[in-house]
Amino acid sequence: MKLAWLKRKIHAGYLYKGLFALAVNLLLTSISLAQLDDTRIAFTSGWTAEIFVMNPNGEHIHQLTDEPKFDDEPAWSPDGKRITFMSYRDLKRIPERGVIRGEIYVMNADGTNPINLTRSVEKAERVSTWSPDGKQIAFTSAELFNGHTLVNSDIFVMEADGGDLINLTNHDALDQTPDWSPNGNWIAFSSNRDGNWEIYVMNADGTNPINITQNPAREGRPDWAPDGNQIAFTSDRDGNLEIYVMNADRTNPINITQNPAEDNRSSWSPDGTRIAFDSNRDDPFGEIYVMKADGTNPINITQNPDDWDLSPSWGPAPILSVSAKGKLATLWGNVKHTNTYGVR
Repeated sequence: MKLAWLKRKIHAGYLYKGLFALAVNLLLTSISLAQLDDTRIAFTSGWTAEIFVMNPNGEHIHQLTDEPKFDDEPAWSPDGKRITFMSYRDLKRIPERGVIRGEIYVMNADGTNPINLTRSVEKAERVSTWSPDGKQIAFTSAELFNGHTLVNSDIFVMEADGGDLINLTNHDALDQTPDWSPNGNWIAFSSNRDGNWEIYVMNADGTNPINITQNPAREGRPDWAPDGNQIAFTSDRDGNLEIYVMNADRTNPINITQNPAEDNRSSWSPDGTRIAFDSNRDDPFGEIYVMKADGTNPINITQNPDDWDLSPSWGPAPILSVSAKGKLATLWGNVKHTNTYGVR
């Protein structure tokens, strides 16, 4: 009798734990979908170019920067607490070249405490991306100009405080627009090193760059999906700039916008179900749109015909953790996914 009673108790305990785990899993899934509405999209707006944030439906727009000297290309940190961006606010020119240089700044997510991370008078810098652990920042840095024409740029990486600067590509071509893979192992970027603009993927230390598009058209602005299985990018292979999505193993590129306007600068939602991008399809200056990840149901969420609205960056979503006592706690950041990505 005691043995049978003990077996029933053990079985009931396992059943309870299994049901509890199932319930928590379902709760986490449903909350993650609901909390996507609590995320923010950072973007550039206005003739003087300032950084704003808004909800994914275009509501609750809030201005973060207020400088008359051009702030652009925001990028969220993985924990959602900071934003890097490019700025001309120092408005210095590269000596004897007449080229205004941008520098990489970081600020708090509410726009406070902007800090110049690069401070390089001799270079022009833009387009930053964070490592998934938030410890490093990769960006484009250009040094050589022929008059006003850029003839060389590279992908650099630095610590999140601006220290330990390393040139990852060190190539005599134009290497630009880096984007870090969700597992931290690779960086995608665009380059003209093979004679035309292509998307490349290299190891996070800069080794083993691989051309993953291999198309005679112009390809640029790679953006990894949150699960690492796909990469969105911009291409004119169908005659005008469109947003494409391909598998990370280089297969199955698909034009998901299919619009005669110029569609550019994509940014995935943290759950991978939607993509923000900018387009001039309703406004010659550009608006921010959100569409499903397959390209359907594009919605203009800025509807601001008098100004530029460009360069969307979709911030991380609040996620839930479960404590040892079974209690739920809300955290902020990206859910880390594990897979092989198909890129070596």
